[in-house]
Amino acid sequence: MNDTNVLPGDGYVRLPQIIGQREVTSEQAAANRKSGRGPKTPRPAITPLFPVSRAGWYAGIKKGIYPPPVKLSDRVSAWTVQSIRALLEKGSS
Repeated sequence: MNDTNVLPGDGYVRLPQIIGQREVTSEQAAANRKSGRGPKTPRPAITPLFPVSRAGWYAGIKKGIYPPPVKLSDRVSAWTVQSIRALLEKGSS
């Protein structure tokens, strides 16, 4: 994924690839390491496919608006590209 946020052909996507993420510069990451808060490493911005918050996304899952995640491990959840493409198509019709 990149800042234009193009979905891969198949496989899985993680939540930041769906709802986006803010850019964290090297300077911000260094300040976060000192304060103990926030992302500790620089990261690029990702444009959201669905401009909702993390809490809003999970609330939408409970309401049946968004597809449920696939658990890849105890701490890793992802969504199939197919389910996200279907959701995008549903929203554009």
